[in-house]
Amino acid sequence: MTDRRLASFFRPAVLGALGVLLAAPSVQAAKLSAEAAAAFDIETFVEGLGQPTDIAILPDGRAIITQRSGDIATKVPGTPDPIQDHLDVDATHEERGLLGVVADPAFQTNHYIYFYASIGADANNRQKILRFEFGADSKLGKKTVVVDMGLKGPSNHNGGGIDIYKGNLYMGVGDTGANSTPPSNHFGSCLNQANGKVLRVSLDEATLGQPPADNPLVGAAMVTGCDSTGGDFKMTAPEKRIWAWGFRNPFRLWIDKTTGKVWVGDVGEEQREEITVATIGKHYGYPFWEGNKDWKQPGLEPANGCMGITPPSECIAPVYDYDRTGVGGCVIGGRILDGCDWPAAWKSRYIFGDHEMGKVWTLDVNATRDGVVGNSRKEFADVSGLAGIRMGTDNALYLMEEKSGTVSRITAKGSTTTPNACPSVNVEPGGNPAGGAAAGGAAAGGAATGGTATGGAATGGSAAGTTSAAGTGTGGQSGSGTVSPSAGAKAAGSSDSGGCGCQVVSGGGPTLFGLGALAGALGLVLQRRRALRS
Repeated sequence: MTDRRLASFFRPAVLGALGVLLAAPSVQAAKLSAEAAAAFDIETFVEGLGQPTDIAILPDGRAIITQRSGDIATKVPGTPDPIQDHLDVDATHEERGLLGVVADPAFQTNHYIYFYASIGADANNRQKILRFEFGADSKLGKKTVVVDMGLKGPSNHNGGGIDIYKGNLYMGVGDTGANSTPPSNHFGSCLNQANGKVLRVSLDEATLGQPPADNPLVGAAMVTGCDSTGGDFKMTAPEKRIWAWGFRNPFRLWIDKTTGKVWVGDVGEEQREEITVATIGKHYGYPFWEGNKDWKQPGLEPANGCMGITPPSECIAPVYDYDRTGVGGCVIGGRILDGCDWPAAWKSRYIFGDHEMGKVWTLDVNATRDGVVGNSRKEFADVSGLAGIRMGTDNALYLMEEKSGTVSRITAKGSTTTPNACPSVNVEPGGNPAGGAAAGGAAAGGAATGGTATGGAATGGSAAGTTSAAGTGTGGQSGSGTVSPSAGAKAAGSSDSGGCGCQVVSGGGPTLFGLGALAGALGLVLQRRRALRS
């Protein structure tokens, strides 16, 4: 079964006639909730884009915006029209294309930017990490291939989240699809496969693209692996670039530079969407668990579940998950809101959203920045097909909205928003005014009650979760989001059928970069629609 979600983000829409396109209603960009509007201002930063996927804000204020087709728009402060460039990618499938971008923390001296992109006809090596020198002319310069082999991309679940920490590049790689309910794709737990993982590679010139020496499988001779998505588990040599495993489609991730923990939005199958705080060498459950839904399948998984995988790890629960049964869902992971001069009450919140539900929410973060506080979810904004959330060195928050083809820019009222006003927001501690432990919020250990219902789209009461001394989560869910312990076994939940997982979907109007069949006839319209306006 194919994915139905990151897919009208990434789904070719065949129109019957030109009139359908011209008559399509416009889609409004983000609108802040009442609470957020009292603290923040929002503006349309760039519009007229074709399926924007990600953004990197450079120290000089330039904003590099990626679009799934491979188009790159760079907004230069003080100029009305973004500078255009293009990277040839494979966007023939609804979830392939130019999926992620991040600037090197040392950009001011090395001028490096990195892309996560689907490239080429080889399905076994389709996802690449490319490094480019990015000059003052806002054009791509010298190219270096950082990751070239082993990231499969036969159809959906391609991942795309990238971030940099302590000289290493982290990437979220999807499990290649093979959707089913109950889950049957073993790749997330097969440690000879790069898919269904968070990978980590070196950015040092001498070891570029290679696994750092402290990656968890570097010293392992044999691990649990498999040859195909539905293949039997067997002992085999490891994929040494793996940093953490047990994911379905970690489409968006962010590294907390204060703690080194990786906050992952992992897209679920048919029941639960989850936020995971990942650490090195741990198993995050899939396909044995979907969020807090236990998919025990005797004969299809090791007798001891995650502990039956070599090397063993308990199944680590998400810090938060929520129900998407019957309404659809596609979680878009975000970050902790620790902008330099943002209101103190907001600096200890994690922001995330859901593409299909059209919502952005916040969760209060605990004092140790490794979990969230029960019953703390609040609405932040209504959005038009959220595809990514980034905070820039200009002290602004950016929302990529594929349905409206816009990037929205959010700033604190009275905030300083000049280029590089907050240079430390995306780098490691050491003179970081936003660093240190987050203030406010009770620790998330012990008993915790679930979050609110999913933005009004799903109904149900609160879901209790308890934590034993051993850190084992127990309790059920009934339609609302739940807060889980940061370690231990996952909590059981209800069941459903079907299978999905992040295709960021567009609803409403047609998706312009999906008009392959009509590209020739609609060339002029596409050219005008893709023109960017400041």
